[in-house]
Amino acid sequence: MTQPEPTARQALINAMTSRTCFCGADSCQNAEQYVDAFAHQLAEQQRKHWIPRPPGETADYLRGLDDGLDKAADLIDPEKQR
Repeated sequence: MTQPEPTARQALINAMTSRTCFCGADSCQNAEQYVDAFAHQLAEQQRKHWIPRPPGETADYLRGLDDGLDKAADLIDPEKQR
């Protein structure tokens, strides 16, 4: 039986606790890949909670809230920053 792939959070924790070197040298790992993967995973979890609303049938304050939630997820998602 194969083990499930660890979450991005767990991969980051594993790298940090396994004495992995992140000194910046070419021969060492880059922590950025772990942090970016975790941030993207968090943003995707937030986006799963959005409720699709039909245009025109939604109160203005709800549309503004939805836009704000999208922007909040985009702030932590490295894929949206590129």
